Amino acid sequence: MPQNTMDRRGVLRAAAGIAGAAAAVTVAGAVPAAAHGRSRSGFPEVPGMVGDRRANEFWYEYDERFYFNPTPESVEAVDAIVKPFGGFTKVDSAWAATRSGGRYPRSFLELIRPNRDAFVLLSNAQRDVYREFYGNDPEGLVRAFQDFGQGVLFDPRRSAGNKVHMMNFTPPDFTHAYHRWHPFLAGFRLLDIDVQWWTRINRLAGVAWELQSIGQPAIDANDNKRLSRRTVHGVTRKWLHRSPGRLDKAFDTYPYPADMGKF
Repeated sequence: MPQNTMDRRGVLRAAAGIAGAAAAVTVAGAVPAAAHGRSRSGFPEVPGMVGDRRANEFWYEYDERFYFNPTPESVEAVDAIVKPFGGFTKVDSAWAATRSGGRYPRSFLELIRPNRDAFVLLSNAQRDVYREFYGNDPEGLVRAFQDFGQGVLFDPRRSAGNKVHMMNFTPPDFTHAYHRWHPFLAGFRLLDIDVQWWTRINRLAGVAWELQSIGQPAIDANDNKRLSRRTVHGVTRKWLHRSPGRLDKAFDTYPYPADMGKF
C-alpha cells in the first residue's frame, strides 16, 4: 500500500500523541539510549533491529493495537472524528480551511465538538500505551520521538514500506501525516481534554516533524544517520517552548517548517 494512503495509521498516531514530557525536560536525547544507561531488559532480541530497543517496541506495540489490530471502539471513534473532515485524506486540508477562513477556532470547533465523546475515548485508550512504556520516563519518551523523527528505528518485523518507525511517505512526495496529526492535537486542547497533556504532545509532534524534514530519512533503511546533537537539542528546545497559538501558526506552513533548522 502506498505510504501516503495509510491515513488510518497517521491519524491514529496523531490521536495518540507523544504523552506528557514537560517543557522543562532535558533535551539531551540526541545521544543514543545506551549512553544514558537505559535498560534493554524485558524485551526479546530481534535480529537485525537497529536503534533503541524500547522505542522500537513502543512503536511496534502501538501499531499493533491501533493500526493493524485496533479495537472496534477505536475504529468507530476515528471514523466519527474524520467524517466531518471528509475522510482521512482530507484532514489537513479541512484544518487549513478553518485557519484561512478567519473564524478559527470557532469554525474548527463546529467540526469537532459533536464528536467530543469520540475524542475522549480515543485519548483514554491510547494514553495507556504511552504510560505502559514511558509512564515513569518522560525524558525517554522525548528521545523516542526524536528517534522517530530522525528515522533511526529500524524494525525488521514490519513489512516492506514500514520497517522504519517514522512518518511514511511516497518518494519524491513529502509526508502529509504531521499535518493530519496536528488537527487532532489541537482538537483535544480546544475540547478541553487534558489540555496541558496534549499541548505538550503537540510540541513534541513539532520536534519530530522538523527533525524528519531536516534529515529526510529513507524508507526501510537500516542505516539512516542521526542528526548532530546540536541540531536535535536546538530543534527540541525551540518547540518545547511554543505556545498553543504559535503551534497552530507553525503548522500553517506546508510541507516543512518555515524556520526549519533555525534555533
